[in-house]
Amino acid sequence: MRATPGERRVLGLWTAGWLAVLLVGGLLWLGDLSLQWPVLLVPLVWALVAVRPRREP
Repeated sequence: MRATPGERRVLGLWTAGWLAVLLVGGLLWLGDLSLQWPVLLVPLVWALVAVRPRREP
């Protein structure tokens, strides 16, 4: 059974959210947030890809 577009969207946003949380935690623990903040663009782009409109097959 294939996932519906809505389920794929939710999974993508959930993944992007957790990725952001883990990256912020890692930056606060090991890094310098003021210097390495561009890393947080990765989950932002991931979320934007997840919410983009898709064509139905």
